Amino acid sequence: MPIESDVSSFSHSVAAIGYLLLAGLLIYRRPQSAADGWLVAASLATAVWAVLVVLVPAFLPELAVLVSLAETMRSAAWAIFAAVLVISNWQDSTHNPSRSVLIALGAVVALQLVGDLWNLAPGTAVPQWLQYFYTMGRLAVAIGGLVLTHNVYVNSAPANRWSIRLLCIALSGVFAYDLNLYTLFLLDRTMGPDLVEVRGLVNALVVPLIYLSAARNRGLKLQVSRQAAFHTLSLGAIGLYLVLMSLAGYGLRLVGGDWGRLLQISFIFAAAVLAAVILFSGRARAWLRVQINKHFFAYKYDYRQEWLRFVNTVSSSGPGLGALHMRVVQAACEPVESPGGALFIAGEDDSFVHLARWNYRTLRPGRIEGAARLKAHFESSGRILDIEEQRGGAAGMRLPQWLIEDSQAWLIVPLIHIDEAIGFILIERPLTPRELNWEDFDILRTVGRQAASYVAEAAALAKIAESRKFDEFNRRFAFIMHDLKNLVSQLSLVARNAERHAENPEFRADMIATLQSSVAKMNDLLARLSQQSTQSGPSSGTFDVCRAVEVVGNTARRSWPGVAVEHCGQDVVVAGAADRFEQVLTHLVQNAVDASEPGSPVTIAVEPGDIVRVHVRDQGRGMSADFIRDQLFAPFKSTKSGGFGIGAFEAREMTREMGGKLRVESEPGTGSCFTIELPAASVQPEPKRRED
Repeated sequence: MPIESDVSSFSHSVAAIGYLLLAGLLIYRRPQSAADGWLVAASLATAVWAVLVVLVPAFLPELAVLVSLAETMRSAAWAIFAAVLVISNWQDSTHNPSRSVLIALGAVVALQLVGDLWNLAPGTAVPQWLQYFYTMGRLAVAIGGLVLTHNVYVNSAPANRWSIRLLCIALSGVFAYDLNLYTLFLLDRTMGPDLVEVRGLVNALVVPLIYLSAARNRGLKLQVSRQAAFHTLSLGAIGLYLVLMSLAGYGLRLVGGDWGRLLQISFIFAAAVLAAVILFSGRARAWLRVQINKHFFAYKYDYRQEWLRFVNTVSSSGPGLGALHMRVVQAACEPVESPGGALFIAGEDDSFVHLARWNYRTLRPGRIEGAARLKAHFESSGRILDIEEQRGGAAGMRLPQWLIEDSQAWLIVPLIHIDEAIGFILIERPLTPRELNWEDFDILRTVGRQAASYVAEAAALAKIAESRKFDEFNRRFAFIMHDLKNLVSQLSLVARNAERHAENPEFRADMIATLQSSVAKMNDLLARLSQQSTQSGPSSGTFDVCRAVEVVGNTARRSWPGVAVEHCGQDVVVAGAADRFEQVLTHLVQNAVDASEPGSPVTIAVEPGDIVRVHVRDQGRGMSADFIRDQLFAPFKSTKSGGFGIGAFEAREMTREMGGKLRVESEPGTGSCFTIELPAASVQPEPKRRED
């Protein structure tokens, strides 16, 4: 398409200079591979084409066919260069989808060369319809070049893509420009002159990208993947669709006049809408994948890709992704392109129970009786059940009638975990008919075993969580039993003293106060036993330590007159719950009383500061360092007759929950000092509590 103008001459002159410089630089760097050699050849072919575009219209207009021949060689050289990058890394040329593209491109280029050489003969006239098909050949080469360029990028190793990205952008730019140019020429020849004039400059703009990419890396590692094959055939199908659409548009244009123009535009719009419908059709994509697996690969599955997809589907979580059981069903359906499925789990009785589903809208969940027989079949054979065979009357397992009547039910994949069938996945029929072979059954059996491990693990975690709830309940119950024992001891002492001092008004008043306090504490113990009252971590409230110490001291003196409180004389505020602190302090005072001889003093003292310390001192038997290290805080170990052995353990744990520490100093025969350390609060104390 030589066009003589100043713009065209300047544009293609720049292209000629740019590609000559590129070829010179590449030759100077000494080509080290076939790809390097073809890159030099493509650059020189482009330079020759650009020179002819400039010189032929000015000096040899009768040999305009030379420009067409040069363009054929230029386009073919770039397509071959892209093909060499792919071919050099073919592992199985028989099943490589790019092979079909190369054969088609070779045929098109050969026909174009024949046409160019035919045009060189003097006195030959090319019919208009033949020129139209000749332009379609240009369009086909541009489409093939785009497909091969896409394969170069997709098949390159991820670590090498940084070095090839610029080259792929440059090649895509050249071929995409040609694609648009020739598409416009096929639709209306009056729409393309400006594009032809600036074509040389457009080709020159990508020269720096090509050189930078060649300078980065000369070696490319490619591999043929099913995803690349899918994209290759998809692009090829799109290209073929464009060619057919152009043919039909040309035929409609032959009608002539306004009606021909109207029909042509309407057809192009309708064809574009149809292409969009096909492109986004799940059934069309499924059919294409089946054909790729059937005709282009020796094996149906890319097992690495399938494994990565399975793990990604099951492990992904978040809004909109569904629960684990639904993701397991989805992961089992994806290898066979199934749109939905359902999960059934073995129940406690002789049945399978529906647990979850994924996109299976026609399923009527129900129980499947006779689980023992079905489980035995799965465990002995591990076979995938084809429900269609059951509908055909083949001898096998008897399935429920509702499952046989469901026309969408297709396969049953057993879930085998450690040689036990824990359930199965019902897979819905795919959108496009699919023939199953040994590969399908193998991958489904493998997926079933892996899915079974996820389902079994989820069930085990649920049981562990339930067991932890019981453990927490038992732990709270053990603490409550210990506190209840202390209350029983206190009430027993009151009952004994009542026989001697019942007539004393002061004793009766003290007894009533003690009973009220004991009832209140028992109600607190019952509330702590419920799950809703579980507390962990420091409380958001505050309390006055000195007031809490007074409360505990006054209560303890009713049964042990030797308990003394050293008043701190100020407000000492810490974060936490006063009742929990009082419970800890009561444990420590009771232990001090139990370790002391009758009449021996027990002292409670408060030491203010950034870290508030509450000391409980006694002059009792004391403890050895070994006992403190090995037995004092060990639960269910006690030196007391009838003791539970959890008082000190509970006191330490509750202190930690308030954000504090419990320290112990003791010497045998001298006594002990337990110290509660809590961080001081910077806020005002809560209202003072009423003393019991």
